Amino acid sequence: MNPRPRLSVIIVMCACALPGRSAEPAKVTDDDLRIRGIFESALPRTEQRKSLRLILHPHLGDLRERDYLRTALGLRYGLTRNWEATVEADWYFSHGVKAVPFLREQGFSSWHAGSKYRLGEVWASGWECSVGADVVQPIGTPPTTVTDGLRHLSPYVTFSRQLKRWPDWRVFFGTSYDFVENTGIVGKLKKNQLTDDAVGVSGGLLWARGAATYTLEASYATMHSSSDNTRDILTIRPGLVWAIPPVFKFGSSGKWLLGFALRLSDGADGVDLGASVKLRVNFDFKRLLGLKPRETAAGR
Repeated sequence: MNPRPRLSVIIVMCACALPGRSAEPAKVTDDDLRIRGIFESALPRTEQRKSLRLILHPHLGDLRERDYLRTALGLRYGLTRNWEATVEADWYFSHGVKAVPFLREQGFSSWHAGSKYRLGEVWASGWECSVGADVVQPIGTPPTTVTDGLRHLSPYVTFSRQLKRWPDWRVFFGTSYDFVENTGIVGKLKKNQLTDDAVGVSGGLLWARGAATYTLEASYATMHSSSDNTRDILTIRPGLVWAIPPVFKFGSSGKWLLGFALRLSDGADGVDLGASVKLRVNFDFKRLLGLKPRETAAGR
């Protein structure tokens, strides 16, 4: 089990109490929801056409658990109405709270590229469908604690359906295949992490309530089809993603997202129970560059 500081628990309790009080809640999109460690399933809906988002995602839990703070920096662009692309790089630096002095070590540990294409509704059934793929490549000589040292190529297909009787609810499911290759970079594996090619399935429920979306995600992945080593992992993750209202952003622009999730996994290394609290900020990059008038920059 990976306990969090009491302060994190207080923050999460406040977040759970506040979402319903926002007078004009910001909408949480499918791409907003996909925060590593909070909600990891891909969902079908894509970025708006010609929308350019700057992504900033510091892993605040590293201040307690590691000597280095990892921060994902990236861009997401809507190529067409149904097609988007994302590029990110993970930057790390010694934060000084633990053994390594502030900024003594820093660099990039990996890059990520992804693309998703929305096929639309399937056979007039109400189910939306998208296909996509993600690539994660470790780079450089990062500390072992900030990377797993593995290259991942993960194509997927995903479906979701909004319930007619309860329009705030959605069900989703998907399947993926993770092609895994050792890069020679030394890294540290997470508990129960699979180390070879694996097929995975996931599904669950989403409940949108004002500025918050409550999530329940279950996933199963196995290496049975690709390896003599019969490792698999079952994960259940209930969580919350909240679009923080302007009153709590101290005049800052962008969409600030606070995520909280509990995690229960069962695999070859045993049962693992933990919790995550993460912050991600998405900026309209065209507005930051002065290429988009403020009055036309309405968020999704």
